[in-house]
Amino acid sequence: MEFSRHSGVIASIHQRLVKTGKLDMEQGKELNWLFELRNVGDYGVTIHVSQQDAERAIRVAENFLRVIKSLLQ
Repeated sequence: MEFSRHSGVIASIHQRLVKTGKLDMEQGKELNWLFELRNVGDYGVTIHVSQQDAERAIRVAENFLRVIKSLLQ
């Protein structure tokens, strides 16, 4: 598969993993939150990512990676 945008990757993850039950709905929501936070970090002119959100993002991303690795094995 090839994607030209991050949103395409996320849509595919929802279609292939969340809707099929391989990832739970909460993990799908957390992935969306990470993407929103990434947009704030990249494009936020007046809004910045707080340290609390950054620390939560690390935990969420680590958990997401753990789950994906287990699906790939």
